Formats: sequence, C-alpha cells, structure tokens
Amino acid sequence: MRTIRFFLVCLFSLSLPAIAAEPGDEAIRDAVRLLMPSATDITISATPLAGVREIGIGTQVLYASADGKFLLGGPLLDAASGANLTEERVAGARARLLAERPEATTIAWPATKQRHTVTVVTDIDCPYCRKLHKEIPALNAAGISVQYIMLPRAGRNSPSYDKTVGAACAGDAPEAITQAMLGAAFDRATCDNPVDSHMRLAQELGVTSTPVLVLPDGEMVAGYRSADAIVKLLDE
Repeated sequence: MRTIRFFLVCLFSLSLPAIAAEPGDEAIRDAVRLLMPSATDITISATPLAGVREIGIGTQVLYASADGKFLLGGPLLDAASGANLTEERVAGARARLLAERPEATTIAWPATKQRHTVTVVTDIDCPYCRKLHKEIPALNAAGISVQYIMLPRAGRNSPSYDKTVGAACAGDAPEAITQAMLGAAFDRATCDNPVDSHMRLAQELGVTSTPVLVLPDGEMVAGYRSADAIVKLLDE
C-alpha cells in the first residue's frame, strides 16, 4: 500500500475530474458490483491521470484502471500542493448528502443572527458529546446554528436508542435532548420519529464515533471542540 501511495503522490496533480463516459466504464461497474454487491448509484469520472478512473459510491471514493481490471483505494495526494484529492471529493459528497436532508428530520438550535451552520453527529450518552452540547449557547451567540444527527452507538433497541427516540418525540425535541444530555428527567413520548434516518445518514457520511463535526463544505472534524475553536474552523 505504501508503494501504491508513493506512486500516486508522484503522479497526481490537482484538478477537478470531468464526468465523461468511457468504453471501459461498464466493466468497472461490473467489477465494483462483483466486489460490493450492495453498491448502488455508482458514478465514474475522469481523474488527472490518464488511464485511471474515479469511482464514487455515496461518500466512498475508489479508483480503477480504465479496463476495470484493477481497483485502488486512496488517499490520492497532489504532489505539488499536498492537497488530498480523495478527501476533497468525499467532502463534496458529504455536503450534498446534508443538503438533501429532509428539513422535517432536522433537530436544530438556530442562531438569531446566523453566520454559519455546523452539523454535529452526537450520542446522548457520550460524555464528550455532552461536553460539546454545553457549547451550543456560546455558538448561537457567535452566530453559529447547530443541527444534530443523532447516533445512539449502542444500536437499535438499546437504552440509548429508546432515550433518543423519547427525546426526538417530545413536544420540544431540542429541550428534551438538552435535558437528556444533562442526565435530567424529561417527558418521553413515542412517535413516527427521525432517529433511524439519522443513523442511516451517519452511516452514509462514514461516521463511526461521536462527537463528529461536519462543516458546511463537508469536511469532518472528530472529537470535542470548544465554541471558540469551532467558530475559528468555520470562519477559516
């Protein structure tokens, strides 16, 4: 793998791949389906290197020889600038996923004078998620709206999952989540809730831990950050 990465670092230069069909693209799709039978919505586009095609599967990016006989995993780096070409493409896919998110599923803390929005993948029972949650008033005061993707890492039918559903179904879901984060009692309810869709979205984004920040451009930042640090990230 180290040899492959060195080869790609030396050869790739930064440019945006153009989407254009090539004769070998169907062979590439067949190869992907053979290795990943559940893969859907496979996109294939050009890369800066002749003979290498980019494969997009949701937020996952792979590379293939033009005849589909060889598949490669990234990251692919630009030798001159050090830019991570793979992460740039993946970040764009994440941003599109968030933009397509149904508004009805959103649990948010909007700022009165909004300058930015940050998405947080969180778990009610995660200690650092609770610490990050306490930063929301300072973020709102700085013009940062916060929207949550709920990811009870213990899985469906766990106490964390049931607590999350109860909070999401409350009359005031943001307040119920705040109370749950504080370990306080809250009025639980049941309803046709968005928690399963949140968990699917977290999986599509490639999130495996909490808390994780997803910035507007799709960049992911794992772990707790103070309000000041988050504002700095967004302003940059």
